[in-house]
Amino acid sequence: MTGLPLAAPALGSAPGWPLVLYFHHVNPLVRHYTALHPDDFRRGLETVLEQVGPAVEPRTVGPGFRPPDAPSVLITFDDGYRDTLTLAAPVLAEFDVRVLLFCTTERLDRAGTTPPRERAALPPRQSYLDWTEAGRLAAAGHVLSAHTRTHPKLTELDPADAEREVHGALHDVAGRTGQPAATFAYPYGLIPALNPVPPTVLGFGTVKSAPEPWPERPLDIRRTYLPVGETDRWSALAAEWREQWYGSR
Repeated sequence: MTGLPLAAPALGSAPGWPLVLYFHHVNPLVRHYTALHPDDFRRGLETVLEQVGPAVEPRTVGPGFRPPDAPSVLITFDDGYRDTLTLAAPVLAEFDVRVLLFCTTERLDRAGTTPPRERAALPPRQSYLDWTEAGRLAAAGHVLSAHTRTHPKLTELDPADAEREVHGALHDVAGRTGQPAATFAYPYGLIPALNPVPPTVLGFGTVKSAPEPWPERPLDIRRTYLPVGETDRWSALAAEWREQWYGSR
């Protein structure tokens, strides 16, 4: 498809499959390769929606997903940070876009028991949604899904502990939403050799995953990102992602 290195963000999805982007924060105070200032996030959404294609509705994403017949984009957020509600959601609403929100479930549990004054004093990278706030996102059409319970490196756990982290988070999300979780994202994009994600779920990786059709690697779906501080590059990047969609289909 392309000679780009596997970890290069310019390498998109398999031909014919949605481009999947991942973010952690929309926040001017956070420095991270997947954290954007709200103005840049707005610019990034405008760029990919205009130059790649429309946003995929996350409620349609799960095993058996059939891709649109033209280039499209799936937006995802990891961890369940509070600024997804306070800063990202208003921008998403401007574009009528819904996202997959992969929640680290015990951190949302803990946020719900933390006194409001203490929560307000937390830095953004320690400030998580509680389940009531996550429910507000769900009510707006965003889809809550699983990202383990405590965000460990699954590759460093024994198989039983890895399974508890994954299945526990899937159970937590189902219990909170009333719907089985159909998707999961691996912390750090690290996938154990003995994969604990069940076949009833799609597993999303990061730029460490290869760009393959989802049915061929349903537990190792590639995601990529908009490089921070390189806004002038985004238009060309989006054009490359769109071109890759046609590939050798």
